[in-house]
Amino acid sequence: MATPKLTSAQKLAINYYRAKLNLINIISPRLAAHQAFDLFTKPYGSPRKRKSNAKEKPELLSLFSEGQKMSGYRWRAKPDNEKKLLIIHGFAGSVTAFDRYLIPFQRTGYDVYAYDAPGHGGSGGNRLNVKIYVSLIKTIIKTHGPFDGYMAHSLGGLALMIALHELAMKDRPKVALIAPATESTSAADKFFEFLQLPESLRNAFEKHIERLGGMPLEWYSVSRVLEETSAQILWLHDEDDATTPIGDVYPLLEKNPAHVHFYITKGLGHSSIYRDNKVKRKILDFFEPMEGLSNEGNLEES
Repeated sequence: MATPKLTSAQKLAINYYRAKLNLINIISPRLAAHQAFDLFTKPYGSPRKRKSNAKEKPELLSLFSEGQKMSGYRWRAKPDNEKKLLIIHGFAGSVTAFDRYLIPFQRTGYDVYAYDAPGHGGSGGNRLNVKIYVSLIKTIIKTHGPFDGYMAHSLGGLALMIALHELAMKDRPKVALIAPATESTSAADKFFEFLQLPESLRNAFEKHIERLGGMPLEWYSVSRVLEETSAQILWLHDEDDATTPIGDVYPLLEKNPAHVHFYITKGLGHSSIYRDNKVKRKILDFFEPMEGLSNEGNLEES
């Protein structure tokens, strides 16, 4: 869960939830844990109202995941090269954040696919967690795949890696992980620190997660599946990321897995990293070197 910039009204709401959860925890830690998890998985901001600036309107797609209708999009390659790439946005994020990548991907022969996560954009539902997102990604792959490439941000990166690990496909797609939520435990740490919730509630919170998904919180981890996932991976992360901390990445940097190339930036944070032109160039070159396009106007558009 990212830490948003808060308005006065939002600060009042946070104080309300803090007081409410602390009070309920005195009476029933199990009930408090249920309500804390509900808040933890509720997208903030306006994840349904963001409009695309893409010059070309996509073909509209849809499928059902866990009983909810999901809204998707496809931009055709120019020229067609029978390659497919899936973009996966983060928690409280949007497909529209990656508009500036569409034309370059299309020009290198990729049909570009993307879906609004549950509770985001035009998709059904009102909560998003890793388990729900993994289910959607697996359904997308089974419906539209196999994909030659994936680009995923934040929570989308964690969900993608677990999905690919569970599907255990033999092909080696290219995967660009942009500031992935490396460890779910870190997201929970930030949530509890932000709301100043007690350790007793944290224990109940983790038990609640294990009851829901059958796995402990630490199971939802990129580190757990990284070495066993068949893929060529470009991992982009910023040293100043306050949402998905670089500290979670350092142990992986030390291991230096052969199928992962790390690209570490500084001063871009969590959400500006994919807007940076050098980062964009790195991502596009990873999927398909585009000699001669670096000076074209479309590459530098925001």
